[in-house]
Amino acid sequence: MIGAEYSPGRFDRMFRSIPEGAVLRCVFVALLTMAVAVVGLDYLSMSKERATAERMSRTEPLRVAPPTPGDQIRPYLPKAIPVGPDRGEPKLPGYDGPVDGEAMAAPMRFVAAGDGRMTAIGRIEAGTAGEFQALLDTPGTTVRELVLHSPGGSVVDAIKMARLVREKGIDTEVPPDGYCASACPLLFAGGVERVAGASAWIGLHQVFAVDTPGVPQPRDLDVSIADIQAIIAECQELLVEMGVKPEVWIKAMKTPPEALYVLTPEDLRTYAMVTPEPFGPPMPPSMLQSLSTVAARSTAG
Repeated sequence: MIGAEYSPGRFDRMFRSIPEGAVLRCVFVALLTMAVAVVGLDYLSMSKERATAERMSRTEPLRVAPPTPGDQIRPYLPKAIPVGPDRGEPKLPGYDGPVDGEAMAAPMRFVAAGDGRMTAIGRIEAGTAGEFQALLDTPGTTVRELVLHSPGGSVVDAIKMARLVREKGIDTEVPPDGYCASACPLLFAGGVERVAGASAWIGLHQVFAVDTPGVPQPRDLDVSIADIQAIIAECQELLVEMGVKPEVWIKAMKTPPEALYVLTPEDLRTYAMVTPEPFGPPMPPSMLQSLSTVAARSTAG
């Protein structure tokens, strides 16, 4: 009826029953909560970036417990080496400089030690494979064994170097107390004969992209992911070509970039990261003496 008084509905009555100012207070509390959440997320992001920067730039050796079966995940510092009660400093043929911070942070260099041995120490950078190729092509240069002490670096260059090592018939070694991490095991896998000394650390983790100063990064995330997937496939292909069991790469893919899965001596043998001795382990001197005695008696008789 025209002129009849308007009768508010259920929602109108509910809204009108809210105390004056309560809506504004609720809006204020919601905005404040959102602001606190944004600040908290920014703080967490900044803390993570700061921790990553410290990890990436740290050059001091990291004291950690040695890996044991089932307890093999250790922090990864790309410019430092692990130290512990069971580890000393590696002896690198032809090289008498520092073996930790300064050496790990510097681009890989190659030191000839004579008798066909050469030491490769430092980070594998973009372009290291080209330098290695030029070295191998230098007239009068003969390399039969490459001794590695490296925190890794460029996966693409490590793969190229591994294939060069195999093409030239070179053996590889991680010396006692040596360090071969990240992309370095790919280079190590290229050796015709592969040896790891006592307390040598050989560690793997996920392939990841890093920002390179002066190099434009892909704008499309899908492109970047596709590139990484292609590199992962190439890593697996390389291991198969070199006679290493590709199952070891599962350990790598399950380990985040800030950590390492450190292979135990048993792992190194199981996954064929090291090659078996051609004639088995050497006989103990006591057994050799016993065999000599038996042979002498047989001859006398």
